[in-house]
Amino acid sequence: MRQRGTLYTYTVVHSGTEAFKDRTPYVVALVEEDRQIRLARVEGYTEGRDIGVGTEVEFMAEDPGGQPIFRFI
Repeated sequence: MRQRGTLYTYTVVHSGTEAFKDRTPYVVALVEEDRQIRLARVEGYTEGRDIGVGTEVEFMAEDPGGQPIFRFI
């Protein structure tokens, strides 16, 4: 079973760097899991999707730099 967490706070990025320009808009969030808060990218956002503090996410993988990537459930 994958590790689950909730959005503690987040922002929707509409103008990304060159590496992320094809992924905008995307979500960068502080995700709370097991009483720890981690900075992470959250996959699966589409414009107009209803998200907020407390929205559930699940761990997918780590990026090449070791940063966690979550996805919306």
